[in-house]
Amino acid sequence: MPNTRKRTAVRSTGVGGLPLDATALEAVDRFVRILARCGCSASDILKAFSDACARLPKRKPAAPSKAQRELSNASHILTVWFSDAAYLDRKGNPISLPLRGAAPSLEALVKRVDPTLDVNDLVRYLNRTKALKRDQGRYAPQRRILSLRGAQGPEVFRNLRSLVGLLRTLEHNMQPKRVTRSWFEYWAENPAFPVSARAAFDTRLDDLGMKFLQRIDTDMHRRELERAPGERTVRMGVGVYRFEDADPTGPAPAPKRGRRSRRTGRRNERRSG
Repeated sequence: MPNTRKRTAVRSTGVGGLPLDATALEAVDRFVRILARCGCSASDILKAFSDACARLPKRKPAAPSKAQRELSNASHILTVWFSDAAYLDRKGNPISLPLRGAAPSLEALVKRVDPTLDVNDLVRYLNRTKALKRDQGRYAPQRRILSLRGAQGPEVFRNLRSLVGLLRTLEHNMQPKRVTRSWFEYWAENPAFPVSARAAFDTRLDDLGMKFLQRIDTDMHRRELERAPGERTVRMGVGVYRFEDADPTGPAPAPKRGRRSRRTGRRNERRSG
């Protein structure tokens, strides 16, 4: 496996720039290694990185005090809140919680998931992401899903973690099959998808994808609860996303009718590794 030792943060040379932390450095390392495995030369990679940096907008980055980081365990706190019988009513819905006190309370829930996390920091974070509502001094979750869209700092740092996760999977699956089992990495691709159907498809994908991820989240939490005392653990994640070409080339030729067109109309499934 590639070296994943903890890296020391590197100070940006730009005025007012934030340092590259260990996650950012890992993303750079893995991306460079993947490019090299694809046959790109080190000199070409270096020039491409330099050119990309030169094209960055000439604006001052956010000050460190204003760049709120993602709380990586906040989503799991919501998972427990929506799953544990002690935090559910008779209908299976999450109950509202006082801020502090013995369980069930928000403070006790936070300590159960992440003892290093301050409950006030969590409340500010969930309020900022519109995942929490307050009523008469008690707190209730708005939904099980934690959306960071538009949350600026947290969204950016979450995107970086997602990028690293994808790069880890791609690099892992570049290893020979005889060395290690592949991690799940499949996708469906269609070369002539109608642009007019994009909105309806996105709605359909949102529905199917969220149902799938909720089932996966529940399954991972069940296995967490069933683990043996003292057993080693690892942060496990499953991501679902869609992609498309940046510049559509125009209308594709109409498919021919008949048996041949039905075969070519089937979805393409590919896998690396």
